[in-house]
Amino acid sequence: MLKSALSGGDLIQLLISQIRSAVQLQEALPVSIRRLRVDDIDQVVTIEKEAFSPLWVSSSFKRELNNKRANYLVACFDEDVSPEEILAEIDSDRPAQDEEPRPTKLWSRLLGRLGFFSNDEAVDVDTVFNIAGYVSVWYQGEEAHITEIAVKETLRGRGVGELLLIGSLKAAIDYGSKVMTLEARVSNFIAHRLYQKYNFKSVGIRKAYYSDNREDAVIMTTSPIDTPEYGTLFAGLQSTYESRWGRMDIEEY
Repeated sequence: MLKSALSGGDLIQLLISQIRSAVQLQEALPVSIRRLRVDDIDQVVTIEKEAFSPLWVSSSFKRELNNKRANYLVACFDEDVSPEEILAEIDSDRPAQDEEPRPTKLWSRLLGRLGFFSNDEAVDVDTVFNIAGYVSVWYQGEEAHITEIAVKETLRGRGVGELLLIGSLKAAIDYGSKVMTLEARVSNFIAHRLYQKYNFKSVGIRKAYYSDNREDAVIMTTSPIDTPEYGTLFAGLQSTYESRWGRMDIEEY
């Protein structure tokens, strides 16, 4: 009979190492939630077109800024964090085998996708991209309805979408809404899992809802959010989020 060359403890450590290699946990991006400002709108429209296709009819963000029945929130990078630091953090999450030097053109394309510019280009500091995502909510009677929620493509999977959802729920609860609703693509299972975690349930289908490919949308709604039961659930989910990502900054909503 062959004997294992590894002790039980060594075997466990090896398994842990393999799991960590297969599933690499990412750090939170340095973003906080605040209300949309006029100078954010161009960046938000860019994210909107990227997420919903160029054919999507853009929201009238500027006109709706003063609408008391609408709420627009953005995930904004911290003011003291430079584009270089953000890119370095994203770059650090690549697998080790991909860490060879990359061609200048590829680096420039990555900068462009993120909205940043390389140091050798003469760019006004005010044009640096600083919005990672946004959410828009309309209040209709006792219902808060998420009309759009989107994160910049290169920044997805870093907790930004969930933080936007938390911010919108906080705002809806403070507004006095009793439930929150939204639509999601039937094929977007990642989004479905996120919403289900916050007690959204599927209640119907909107046929051919999305104009780009005529895909159906799942209608999802929460249980009452103005109850002690939901308050306890929501508080626990926020605590879990903060433990997972190391921060949960919501400046205003």
